Amino acid sequence: MALEIEHTHLPIRGLNLHVAQVGKSDLGTVLFLHGFPEIWYSWRHQMQAVAAAGYRAIAPDCRGYGLSDQPPEHEAASFDDLVADVLAILDALDVPKAFLVAKDFGARPAYDFALQHPERTRGVVSLGAPYSPGPMPFYDRLPEGFYIHRWRETGRAEADFGRYDVRRVVRTIYVLFSGAEIPIAKEGQETMDLADLSTPLPEWFTEEDLDVYAKLYEKTGFRYPLRMPYRAIRKIPTGGLDAKFQVPVFIVMGEKDYAFKFPGLEAALRGGAMDNFMPDLKVTYIPEGCHFVQEQFPEQVNELLLAFLKDHLTCHRSRDVRESPPLFQQDPTLEQSRQAAMAQEIEHTHLPIRGINLHVAQVGRGELGTVVFLHGFPEIWYSWRHQMLAVAAAGYRAVAPDCRGYGLSDQPPEQEEEEASCVWDDLVADVAFLVGMDFGAMPAYEFALQHPERTRGVVCLGVPFSPVPFSFFHTMPEGFYLLRWGEPGRAEADFGRYDVRRVVRTIYVLFSGAEIPIAKEGQEIMDLADLSTPLPEWFTEEDLDAYAKLYEKSGFRYPLQMPYRSLHKMPQRLDAKFQVPVLMVMGEKDYAFKLPGIEAALRGGAMESFMPDLKIPYIPEGSHFVQEQLPEQVNELLLAFLKDHPVAADPSINCGKQVFTSISTGILERSTTTLVVPSVTGVVVIRLVFQHLRTSSADHPETLL
Repeated sequence: MALEIEHTHLPIRGLNLHVAQVGKSDLGTVLFLHGFPEIWYSWRHQMQAVAAAGYRAIAPDCRGYGLSDQPPEHEAASFDDLVADVLAILDALDVPKAFLVAKDFGARPAYDFALQHPERTRGVVSLGAPYSPGPMPFYDRLPEGFYIHRWRETGRAEADFGRYDVRRVVRTIYVLFSGAEIPIAKEGQETMDLADLSTPLPEWFTEEDLDVYAKLYEKTGFRYPLRMPYRAIRKIPTGGLDAKFQVPVFIVMGEKDYAFKFPGLEAALRGGAMDNFMPDLKVTYIPEGCHFVQEQFPEQVNELLLAFLKDHLTCHRSRDVRESPPLFQQDPTLEQSRQAAMAQEIEHTHLPIRGINLHVAQVGRGELGTVVFLHGFPEIWYSWRHQMLAVAAAGYRAVAPDCRGYGLSDQPPEQEEEEASCVWDDLVADVAFLVGMDFGAMPAYEFALQHPERTRGVVCLGVPFSPVPFSFFHTMPEGFYLLRWGEPGRAEADFGRYDVRRVVRTIYVLFSGAEIPIAKEGQEIMDLADLSTPLPEWFTEEDLDAYAKLYEKSGFRYPLQMPYRSLHKMPQRLDAKFQVPVLMVMGEKDYAFKLPGIEAALRGGAMESFMPDLKIPYIPEGSHFVQEQLPEQVNELLLAFLKDHPVAADPSINCGKQVFTSISTGILERSTTTLVVPSVTGVVVIRLVFQHLRTSSADHPETLL
């Protein structure tokens, strides 16, 4: 049975790099580095094999590839960056020493890392790429139509690829580069012209495999992959003539690899030229192997790889496996400084939830439990940054996912939009304390009503409880933003006139004010503020960068579906009676106060008939985004509520530690969980995240708590 591959994002040198990993490091760690057009997925067979053998397998997406961030446009591609990334990944994952397994251009940083950091390298396995002390000498001996010449030329490959959809581009590359001949275009041809759709995929590369690649390249495009490696090849330093590898090296070559036709390459492999640099070198050939030999013949490659790992295991094992406890366990006096350091570094992970990879940010150890935060619109996990650090410093573990379709989380398929926008029952989570903001308050309230035995209390920011769908939709003018955004296509057209940064800026400017955003006839919502309007003083240009960067990836397609096109599906609760305490936090400058009936409901006592144990504190200068605007005041109220209703104090709960979850719509509590929910989609995400965490932690419950 295949082991479950986990997905994580690590903050590496200013970028969030996606890392796939599987297995326990009983025997050590194996780090896989892919080539072009590959991604982590190209190592799927090898990862499972080494994990089953007792190793930890780690496969990052190279910067600019797959689910990893794109470097800025102005940043020049450099192999030195890849070497530095490898070192930073090992440091981030607390790996003192690793085997490096690399392919294609990934071999270059593997070789350079082994030379620069022999104390961190147990051995190098390279597929399809021998070592050269400088730039490969054969490039200038091949004709103008040679694919590397073409792809090095700025704009040429972009124009070539741009004639076709991403799926066809990836298909063509796999067809061409699985062959035994070097792809060389004739005069008047481009590289993509060398294969057509009638050429079948290699039998070992399925349509499903192609789907995986195409889906990710649709997100990333080919901008950076064309820069790295093809426009960085000549920047390889030539100072490696005196290189001497201190670690064993194993090169695996498929004899049908087109690279064998490169001038001088076969002589370098078979003639012993590399022995001068690599005293402990072994080269093995797979007779029918092509350039993608690890995908083509996974059993043979796995057998060779595992034999190499086994042969070079004993002498390093004691230094690779850290059996001593962490320093703070050896010396309790270090605990306070450890918590302070933890509060500075928020970690990033991807969890596979119901067919979608959801991004989760987290920080803190969770001595008192876990708090999971779910955001509203246009927010992302980042909107809870202040609350996350506060609860982490107080002894909780803070967890903040990006809701499906938001931020770094996957977009649901197009056909799921209508279903996702109307199934309110599916937004009721499997947890306990609920803290919610904006539309996320609705599922928080609904959960507390349906599952009072599972709910410790509800904390809501910005939206009071209503037993019926809000009636102000029928009393507000046509230009009311909820009416506009509920109309399919209208907001998309409005937003589409501007870049993402300006859209997010405008929303934060408008919805931080005390007036309801209402467009006049002939206006759209984006017309209500212009670039001369400053951002709120508590929302910096750096904050705007964080939002804009993620909305450039995700777009607004799903956020406009959820919540704005689902409000009419809210259930009626005329006989509602809350059996749990409720805390309603309102900023008095929140534009929601101007919505018909809201202030009367809050100050007139209408909610007390549904909520016998209700408390409503008002924050005088608070806006709609009060948790970002006045984080200290919100944090104080939130922590006091958690403290006043501790899960551990409930004798019916017999677990050793309780879990608190913060979502932008409210606080939920199960026997092991507490939620803070700010968005309409918040509760279902929390439920599924915790289901995943409980499942993945079955053998190691301490990882859940």
